[in-house]
Amino acid sequence: MRLVSIHNCEEGLILAKPLFDQNSRILLNEGSVLTLSFIHRLKAKNIHYVYVKSEITNDVEVNDNISTNLRFETASKLNEVFSNLKEGKVSKNKTIGRVGLIKDLNNVFEKIMKEMNSSKHLLNLLSHMQFSLDELFEHSVNTSLYALSIGKHMGLKDSELHILGLGALFHDIGKLKSKDNLKKEEAENNKDSWKRHPEVGFEMLRKESEFHLLIAHCAYQHHENFDGTGFPRGLKGTEIHLFPKIISIAEAFDHLITHKSLLPHEAMEVIVGRSFIRYDSKVVETFKNAVAIYPIGVTVELNTGETGVVIGYNKKYPQRPKVRIFKDSSGKKLQVHEFFEIDLLIALNIMIVKCDAIIERKKVNS
Repeated sequence: MRLVSIHNCEEGLILAKPLFDQNSRILLNEGSVLTLSFIHRLKAKNIHYVYVKSEITNDVEVNDNISTNLRFETASKLNEVFSNLKEGKVSKNKTIGRVGLIKDLNNVFEKIMKEMNSSKHLLNLLSHMQFSLDELFEHSVNTSLYALSIGKHMGLKDSELHILGLGALFHDIGKLKSKDNLKKEEAENNKDSWKRHPEVGFEMLRKESEFHLLIAHCAYQHHENFDGTGFPRGLKGTEIHLFPKIISIAEAFDHLITHKSLLPHEAMEVIVGRSFIRYDSKVVETFKNAVAIYPIGVTVELNTGETGVVIGYNKKYPQRPKVRIFKDSSGKKLQVHEFFEIDLLIALNIMIVKCDAIIERKKVNS
């Protein structure tokens, strides 16, 4: 199967995986043929990428670290918690723990931990973006998955990963109680007000007796910068706890992909460029090796002029994937029997110069 940007979809493509809406209902099933009407509807629902069938990669399987159903279940429980807070159903004398919401969310989170621990694959950064959730829920779930992946590769214990993951899920909860609930665009004109959300989140979470206090500090410190230029307290270096250091990278990475429309390798370049300034370089280095920045199924162009699709990667060096070539250096599409593979971990003189979710569609017989 191939990974395709919704903006590059054409009529006739055949879905290789089903698409879901935010209520976990199937929008289009596997095997559905995309029409212009379907493509417009998917764009309207903010579907970013789709997996489609292709003769180039009909033997390539994409493994998701977290099942679609579990992602929706997590978002649903998180939605319930956030909605209760936003609507004022949780008063000063009644925390979200007392109304039983944390217990339910913890149960779901245990399932996430189990699936991630049992997965033998690096986190596929685009596989989960085939459907759209509420912006804050989606950002929270994505940030948590990225943070867990980093923590797992740093050798954190399960008990530590649990705290880190929940801290990431709730890192932006303070935005629900900020008086003006500013969006990032509005923040440019009222930055001081927007900058209150880490403190607000800390005050909300530290009152939850069922939460480890570190979860509250994750919300409090996730906008602190390594060089001391962050907020709210201007902490730097070792003054910042490891968990919010991880979360700051994870949430920034998700923002670059989701809101700035950067592809994973482009977003990673931005993160790496901010090492020693915003981010701890050791955590950044771990992140580079914890995620598949070139997802299996994505199209890449090499410095040789050849075009191929990523079909695998080396866990220790995910930046150097295996590529199946289907176009030669002149742009001519090869016949199936002419396809060949290049392992960039061996061919060190060959580099990826462009990455995009574009596919050469095969005509569908009517």
